[in-house]
Amino acid sequence: MNKKLNLILFLSLCAVAAVAQTLHWGTREFEAKNVTASLVQLDGKEVLKVERDMKALPFDVKNMASTVDEPTYVKLKNVQLDNGVIEVKVLSRIQNPSPFEFARGFIGLAFRINDDDSAFESIYLRPTNGRAGKQMSRNRTVQYYAYPDYKFDRLRKEAPGMYETVAPVDTGEWITMRVEIQGEKAHLYINDAKYSTFVVDKMLGKTTTGSIGLWVDIGTEGYFKDLKITKAGQVQRQLRRFFQPAHVIHSIPYGDNAEAGHYVQAGDAKLYYEIYGKGQPIVLLHGGGFGSTIEMADFIDSLKPHFQVIAVSTRGHGKSETGSSPMTYEQKANDVMAVIRAVTEKPVIILGFSDGAYAGYKVAGMYPERVKKLIAIGAGEQVPGLRKVVLDTDEASKLDTFFWQQQLALMPQPKKVKEYWAKMSTFYNTMTASKALFAAIKCPVLLMAGELDRNAPLPTVVNAYYMIPDCRLSIIPNGSHTVFLENFAAVWASMAPFLKG
Repeated sequence: MNKKLNLILFLSLCAVAAVAQTLHWGTREFEAKNVTASLVQLDGKEVLKVERDMKALPFDVKNMASTVDEPTYVKLKNVQLDNGVIEVKVLSRIQNPSPFEFARGFIGLAFRINDDDSAFESIYLRPTNGRAGKQMSRNRTVQYYAYPDYKFDRLRKEAPGMYETVAPVDTGEWITMRVEIQGEKAHLYINDAKYSTFVVDKMLGKTTTGSIGLWVDIGTEGYFKDLKITKAGQVQRQLRRFFQPAHVIHSIPYGDNAEAGHYVQAGDAKLYYEIYGKGQPIVLLHGGGFGSTIEMADFIDSLKPHFQVIAVSTRGHGKSETGSSPMTYEQKANDVMAVIRAVTEKPVIILGFSDGAYAGYKVAGMYPERVKKLIAIGAGEQVPGLRKVVLDTDEASKLDTFFWQQQLALMPQPKKVKEYWAKMSTFYNTMTASKALFAAIKCPVLLMAGELDRNAPLPTVVNAYYMIPDCRLSIIPNGSHTVFLENFAAVWASMAPFLKG
């Protein structure tokens, strides 16, 4: 191709850049729609800068309803998404000078965009509203709209407050937006929050599948990085604990997280565990029977910024095998040690609940050089006859069918669960945890329980406290056996000084 022809092609591309600009970002190709876009350096990292193109799509301050909430995005090419997860970090600044004095740093996502850009869904932010001095402004920080029929002005008039909400954001800072799309419903998570900030119960758009756009509007200098797209078939299931309230949502499926999961062979069973964070290793051991790794979610969330969290699915629970050897606390301790040896040579902290706490006692007694501290919740002195444990899988499934089906789907040997639960019943009704066990523990122990715990009644917890050589005691008023699920703040307030000390 000669130089003259190259020049003609270059000038032709410049002439239509406003409406047909194409750019590559990493391995992805985008087409600009009513925006200009470029790759720039920000904070030492290459990011995508996007601004509305006022020539391609003029703005009329006297007719805002018709000239905002429009197709103003870079559109990802060769992608069709119906259900799934879109995650991206966004940062917006107000243009200087700004073409609109009431610019709010409008930035967000468009999705299910059809081929000719005539219909799509969108969730976006007005970051300056996030920390405004007036509550009404804050209430309008997050916005949903469906183009072309349901833009912000119509939704605000016909369904006030339903399609917008608050969010603690601002301009000039990176904000993680995670939109989970399933059928007619969409959830928005902000900055890796455990719970969704915004729920669209029924989206109003005309499309059910389409492309994805990185969206800005009038007066915004928008930046995007770390775009992740997970289609529905690749989305990990949301796990729930036994009797989990409907309003509690875990954004990370602890206990079935492929990104963090590992296996180790422990005797005759392969055990599953997950690792989060860096630092001092801390091993989490959930309860028995109805216990699961997801019940430890609050602990994992709170510990992983400062510790290396090793969350174990104990034998016969979650994705761990049952094996066939007799059930003893020596076996449980050796299972835990198999995981510890696979992960670290450092002494660990153990945090165990109920059955997990008793296993923690045994690890600390059998392997004193490997346990730095122990936190035990809901595990007092135990002797045969103190309680009668009946574990019946048929009755269990009636109590919480969704949880039971979830757990069976995780188990590698679901057909063995009845046999294993029968073994657990016998074990719990014959086990002894008393002076011989507690006196062998050399590390500092924090023993915690709810005041009204029926599985570990208060006198048994106090007895254990006196038998453990180096023990602190924390009783949470009005708490039951699962006190950390009922009043995590109180449990954490007792734990934090012990962890630091």
